[in-house]
Amino acid sequence: MRTALDTHTANSYGARSRGGIHSVLDIETALAAADTAAQLRDRVATGEKISGPAARRAITAAAHSPRFEGRLISAKFAKQAATYLARDGIVLHDNPDAYLICAFKRDTALCDRTAEDTVPTLNDCRPGCGNAVRTDTHARQLRERADEIDQLAAHAPDGTRKRLHRNANRLRATADAHDNTATTVEVPA
Repeated sequence: MRTALDTHTANSYGARSRGGIHSVLDIETALAAADTAAQLRDRVATGEKISGPAARRAITAAAHSPRFEGRLISAKFAKQAATYLARDGIVLHDNPDAYLICAFKRDTALCDRTAEDTVPTLNDCRPGCGNAVRTDTHARQLRERADEIDQLAAHAPDGTRKRLHRNANRLRATADAHDNTATTVEVPA
């Protein structure tokens, strides 16, 4: 399992230097983005539908993203990873906590980040962002999470129960919005 830290955490580790942890993070983030693109290609190839304002951009990015299936990482690869991440609008970032893929483009991002950031702040995904992409898998996961929340609500006090039910309903509405707008696409060769 691959882990990538958000830019705020990465900057804390890296202090004022671009060396050290930053190059490792760029490599890991680039590899994770390539994995996300490959998973999106595979999902769409098996017939999953896709929705969201950045759906077309995500399909194009998935078609043109490299597939990393294991390789030795050279010192030169860190620079290539940083260059790959700087491709504004065509790098895909999986956000399993928000049940979406972010086709990160700085101009349309709603997350809290700096102007120099080449990656989204995934812990700050916001509804209505122009970079959001969902698949049928995400919609299914949203419904599963809503069911889990409803089960928790059954044992909660009244005020908390109402908030939990509202949250579950919001998740279901997001999944329904995906179902109503999702389209089947083919990944260009």
